[in-house]
Amino acid sequence: MGPAWTFLLKKVRNTMGRYTRDDYFKITNASCLLVAEALGLVIDESRCSNAKAVHIKDSGGLYIFPEKNNWYRHSDGAKGFPTDLVSDTLGCSRDDALDFIANRVLHGMYLSQREPIVRRVLNRTAKTSAEFVVPPHDIKPSRVCAYLIKTRGIDKNIVFSLIEQQLIAEDNAHHNCLFFGTGEDGVIRSCAFRGTSSYVQFRGEAAGGDKSCPFAVRGKNDVLRIFESPIDALSHATFQTLLGKEWKADHRLSLNGCENYMAAYKYLCNHPEINRVYIGLDNDSAGREAANHLFSKIKEDFPERQLTLRAISPITKDWNEDLQHYRRLNIPLNDFLKMTAEEIGEAESEMEQRENEMQM
Repeated sequence: MGPAWTFLLKKVRNTMGRYTRDDYFKITNASCLLVAEALGLVIDESRCSNAKAVHIKDSGGLYIFPEKNNWYRHSDGAKGFPTDLVSDTLGCSRDDALDFIANRVLHGMYLSQREPIVRRVLNRTAKTSAEFVVPPHDIKPSRVCAYLIKTRGIDKNIVFSLIEQQLIAEDNAHHNCLFFGTGEDGVIRSCAFRGTSSYVQFRGEAAGGDKSCPFAVRGKNDVLRIFESPIDALSHATFQTLLGKEWKADHRLSLNGCENYMAAYKYLCNHPEINRVYIGLDNDSAGREAANHLFSKIKEDFPERQLTLRAISPITKDWNEDLQHYRRLNIPLNDFLKMTAEEIGEAESEMEQRENEMQM
């Protein structure tokens, strides 16, 4: 037996702890779905789930694959097997994860000597996560400006304004575009990042951030606009600027995906002045389904607010594709409005109506 195999065998033996070899392999091969249910995760029984991939509700895009008995979460790329799911959800060690599965899933294999450890794990009320650290960003945001303005077509005044408000920055190490999510106190609670290279598509979120406080631009009126990404939010703001509207008037919230309902819920709770909600997620099956979910959840959780809710979709996949399409065509905006999203056309009609009222 070579050195590598000897090392691996010792590692497996150490991981087994008090369990026999047979019990250890039964634990590590327990059904990932049963483990998820024991953890209190809720299976989505809608069309998002099928025999090969089971979606977990309100989980950042967590899917379990029964055939391979593993899992993957789209929001941060986390993945693994049943024991990894326990460690990720409870923030516990692998030994504690083994005990959890033995006691809560397989039953009868649990070793009484480990009971105090398992009780400690099960009594945890929340997952302990990595400490959130704001990426260093004290360099001039030259690449970020070039990326957002030239590559993405976003209005330069919008970009400069958000940089001045310290909602956008460029990270020192990799020159990524940083989109900060702040609490009502102005403290940075989360950070989404997007690569500025034209050759490599890269996006993600800083570990340990508060997902209920994503990138948001607080407005002045009673309108909240919800988008999947910060770039979509700024693309829509650019269209409003092109129409002569004040882009700072509306509230804009990025979910950093399409399944982060808690962000919308928290924002509405913190802003009772909001009466109208426009959901502008991507124009694809996932975006439309997520928009329907947001509709039903907001109506259910805020019945007394009598909110006006509308789903407004871009004509292409997302708002930035619409904006780049317009930039490439190099045609008058009014001509583009005849072929693009309903909401932009509606904005034009509102502008014309105001102009007519002023002339009367």
